[in-house]
Amino acid sequence: MKERFKSLTWKQTILVVSATLFFAVAVFIVEISLLVLDARQELKVNQHELLDSVDQPATNAVWALDDVLATQTIQGVLKVEHVNAAILELEDESPFVSVNNGASAIQPQLFQHISSKLFGDLKQISRALYRPLYVDNNGNEEHIGTLIISYDTQGLTNSLLSTLRFSLWATLTRAFLLTLVLSVIFHRFLTQPIARISAAIDDIDTEFPAKNRLPVDESHNNDELGLVTSKLNQILVQFDNTQNKLRKMATRDPLTGLPNRALLLETIAVTITRAKQHQSQFVLLFIDLDRFKNVNDSLGHEIGDQFLIRVARTLELSTGQVGTVARLGGDEFVVLADSLATPTVAAEFVDKLLLQLNAPMQLNEHTVHPAASVGIAIYPDDGLRAEDLIRHADIAMYSAKAAGSNQWAFFKPQMTERAAVRLRTEASLHDALIDDEFILFFQPKLDIHSGELVGCEALIRWQKDGHLISPVSFIPVAEDTGIIIPIGRWVIEQSCKTIKDWKTRYKVSVPIAINVSTQQFQDASLVPDIKQASLRYEVAPELLEIEITETSLMDDIESAILKLQQLKSGGFGIAVDDFGTGYSSLSYLRRLPITTMKIDRCFVSDLPDDSAIAATILMLGKQLNLNIVAEGIENQEQLQWLQEKDCQIGQGFYFSKPLSIEDFEQKYFVSNHAVVNKL
Repeated sequence: MKERFKSLTWKQTILVVSATLFFAVAVFIVEISLLVLDARQELKVNQHELLDSVDQPATNAVWALDDVLATQTIQGVLKVEHVNAAILELEDESPFVSVNNGASAIQPQLFQHISSKLFGDLKQISRALYRPLYVDNNGNEEHIGTLIISYDTQGLTNSLLSTLRFSLWATLTRAFLLTLVLSVIFHRFLTQPIARISAAIDDIDTEFPAKNRLPVDESHNNDELGLVTSKLNQILVQFDNTQNKLRKMATRDPLTGLPNRALLLETIAVTITRAKQHQSQFVLLFIDLDRFKNVNDSLGHEIGDQFLIRVARTLELSTGQVGTVARLGGDEFVVLADSLATPTVAAEFVDKLLLQLNAPMQLNEHTVHPAASVGIAIYPDDGLRAEDLIRHADIAMYSAKAAGSNQWAFFKPQMTERAAVRLRTEASLHDALIDDEFILFFQPKLDIHSGELVGCEALIRWQKDGHLISPVSFIPVAEDTGIIIPIGRWVIEQSCKTIKDWKTRYKVSVPIAINVSTQQFQDASLVPDIKQASLRYEVAPELLEIEITETSLMDDIESAILKLQQLKSGGFGIAVDDFGTGYSSLSYLRRLPITTMKIDRCFVSDLPDDSAIAATILMLGKQLNLNIVAEGIENQEQLQWLQEKDCQIGQGFYFSKPLSIEDFEQKYFVSNHAVVNKL
């Protein structure tokens, strides 16, 4: 239950009244005590003076037994204030003369009790009367009578109480006036400033605490209340600074300072509202950096962060007044281009953006060539909500990335289904590793002149629900999601296991070539994985050949050379797959520690009509003392040209399509149709 509010002013007033009344009562009690003492002292003095004044006349009257004189004397005593009666007694205590003022009014028992307590011992006084001018031989005076005077102490008490009643009212009046004055002063100088501070606290904006600071009364600048108010204002300023930091953390990317996803969604929502009002369009660009992981893994995270910061600044400069740049995380950026209203203008802008983004960057001693894939979504055609626009631009970006580096693509509705298939494929790939759904097929590599089996290439297949899924369908997804690395480890493991199994069962040593994807080649664990697998299965290093694509080498040539040297020094074969399809391999060819070059099928398919490139590769291979493998041989004419040019090894459908392990063993080991290296 909520406690009822109690005003500080009322609490303060009650406290002041209580304290004032307490002290008023205390003062009143002191006054009563002093007044009673004064009254008793005064009564004693008056009694003594009265006895002195009538002593002589009373003595003479008693000695002379003059009742007239005695009566006159004691009647004069009755005139004294508060004297009630007087008696003259003779020596034998018999009354001589007595007078009184009559019976006094009967007072309440309480008053009688008070009067008895205050003046009971002074109610009656007496004085012995002695013979005038007579002293016996012993020096003693002769006692002749006694004067007794009675006082009306009740009247004295009533008079005293009247005086005290006035004093009480005066004390209470002073207490009331003091209470009133103190309450007004406290309210003006304490309660009212606190009330203003309380009202100001209610007005504090929780989002901007320092905007409405607490008022500091001039009269409290240098006292405790002013100090407390100043301290509270300092706290508000600190809270405001903290709030700003939290707001920045909640809406800004800590690395680049760009808006983050939360702020981007708010900005898009505002832009959508404005676009609805003006019935206009705007463009959303989803930008993903190509091969950023290479930079991060090979040059380190510090260089990677510098790279992202430089890219962010480039995007900001390139975007200018066109729109807003945000970072979603990792190497993903979004440009909200509310000034671009048509697909044509958007395409022109993206082309210029990619040109500016592709400018080489110098990061410490490293030169990095940025590239990006861009997905484009247009409001309202590609989505009516911020989340839909981002998701569709993301899907379009993946479509652009699939087309190659530095590409862009507009979102199309059919991309959504492809993205859904992609997601299902990604989820199934995880399960495929766990459920052991991958298998290896083997395509033989033969000596072109003798037909002898000199090796084979391991090709992965996905066996799902009784069907074989081509690598073309799942390898790109595996590379984009990073699953290609555990899949690659599985291929290395199975290839080593197969080499050992063939050696045990058929007494043959057949080299197996393993394809390593770009992402797997950049993984730091590649070399340890290969070496550990060969040791675990006791496979001679020369029986394992690692096939690297030309693109993998060109991403970071220095790091690639170092990694290839480690493999070659371990005795493993190294082949460059798809040689001749790149644009810069020839300049680095002499530095690459490779053992084999493969002529891409696109050059073999043109034989014998267009043979210039194939002939050049064969010539380079012979000069560098490399093994040459021609892949994709499909007819006799191609084979004959390669034989005439002294190509060493051939591979293709002309000899055999990729075979399951059972068919491969049956054809080359069990049937013994081919010549193999026997142990």
